Amino acid sequence: MKILISSLITLCSFAVFAQTPSIGQKPEMPKGMKQYYIGFLVRGPNYQANISKDEREALFQKHIAYIRSQAAAGKYRLSGPFLDDGNIGGMLIIDVPTEAEAREIVSRDPMVEAGRFALELHRAMLADVSCVFAEYKKAGGQ
Repeated sequence: MKILISSLITLCSFAVFAQTPSIGQKPEMPKGMKQYYIGFLVRGPNYQANISKDEREALFQKHIAYIRSQAAAGKYRLSGPFLDDGNIGGMLIIDVPTEAEAREIVSRDPMVEAGRFALELHRAMLADVSCVFAEYKKAGGQ
């Protein structure tokens, strides 16, 4: 009986060891999965800044135009606002190879530049969303 238990423990140990990546080695990406960066646009230091309604609308239009430009460039795979009045204003799924590139792209968003939003960034493994295409209406409803 002791030999049987020892044998089972040994076999299980080999199975676990064989499936564990060695130190410094990244685990294989499961089929259909891809690395992305998830960006949350959180309230920035100037979120409550007193600006006129016209200035706020102009900044918002620049923000939307920037998001559309990054979607067209294939950098933003999905994006959109949260509809509650929480601390997080929106979310981005960013398709770039490095965290530095993701941060650099989001930092050029006019709302981030103005300090109304700040970036909270997380690396994630998600189902490949490269087949998802969002079509945006152009300015003027076209």
